[in-house]
Amino acid sequence: MIVRENLVDQAKKHILEYIFKENLSKGDRLPSIEQLASIFSVGRSTIREAIRSLEQLHILETVQGKGTFVTVDPSSLGRDISQLRSVTEMAQESGITLVNFWVSREEILADDFLAQKLEVEVGAPLVFLQRIRGFEGEAIVYLEDILPKKYTLTFSEEDWNGSLFQALEKSGVKVVFSWAKIIPYIPDSAFLKKMGLKQRVPFLLLQHLHYDARGRIIAFSKDYYHSGFFHFEVLRRRL
Repeated sequence: MIVRENLVDQAKKHILEYIFKENLSKGDRLPSIEQLASIFSVGRSTIREAIRSLEQLHILETVQGKGTFVTVDPSSLGRDISQLRSVTEMAQESGITLVNFWVSREEILADDFLAQKLEVEVGAPLVFLQRIRGFEGEAIVYLEDILPKKYTLTFSEEDWNGSLFQALEKSGVKVVFSWAKIIPYIPDSAFLKKMGLKQRVPFLLLQHLHYDARGRIIAFSKDYYHSGFFHFEVLRRRL
């Protein structure tokens, strides 16, 4: 199931992209709410809500009468929001070596939805990569990644079967932060059959947009994690 973004989520994403594209530093001031609303073609109330949300993440700070300021070093923004690691890296930290049970790769053309997600033209060539990975004969994660074909031209067969982040870095493209949603997912019969699971177990769906340091969207991903093998910890602050 694809969950579409609301206007506030889109505005938060655009503000983060703006910080990177304009090379803003910690302490730099953003344009006014009116200017941001004009730049992103949304209402001022949407921008206000997006800024409030980013303030809760301690990325922005609004000073009465002075404006809204960047409160983190953008070069470390990914670390400040979360620890962004590939599935391969997470497994390795737990002493597990994942293997691919099934890999599918096909070239597709961007439809209206994917063109909006990846900020490419409708009809742009994309690669749709699907993988089921696990260990000791048990599938524990299902991965879907869609990215512009231009970022994969130097990929080897080994690259396609390993860590996508590492393959991109070998090609000169480094993912530095991700805008993610965590969604509980109860698999249907088709999903259970694809994963080779006999019992229905809950999964955690992480739906990502991955960015490089210039604020370019590199990939749109959906990662389905078996809850018996993965959990995620989130630091929450009371404001």
